[in-house]
Amino acid sequence: MTGTPDLSKPDLTSPDLYRFWWEERVRFNDLDAVGHVNNNALGVYFEQARVALINTVGGFTPEVPWTVVLARSLIEYKAELLYPNTVRVGARTLRLGTSSITLGCAIFLGDRCIATQEAVAVIVDKAAHRPTPIPEPLRAKLLEA
Repeated sequence: MTGTPDLSKPDLTSPDLYRFWWEERVRFNDLDAVGHVNNNALGVYFEQARVALINTVGGFTPEVPWTVVLARSLIEYKAELLYPNTVRVGARTLRLGTSSITLGCAIFLGDRCIATQEAVAVIVDKAAHRPTPIPEPLRAKLLEA
């Protein structure tokens, strides 16, 4: 797609890849029975970063006629994460389709990658509940994200 960066094989584990950052505090209730942050909690950290990124470029507001839904999520777990800690979640646009957005995300403790995610989200018309093309102003902002 014209104007889309060539990120066909990005290194999601590199903090240098990301322009957008979100901070999350590890909560005690994020832990599993052996004291590691569980996979569901990591998914929530990724979700918070995706929502914050989309909100930053104009989404999730009452006045826009579209919303964003997650269609696919591939998470790779790289290292354990313990309580207490504060992590940074990097997020960026990897690809744009007609109505879909592929985002790359990673959770970092310092510069150590804890987990990566490739997420495909779809722009959906709020009234019709059907996929709709990415609005051009949103597309331009996502290319910068």
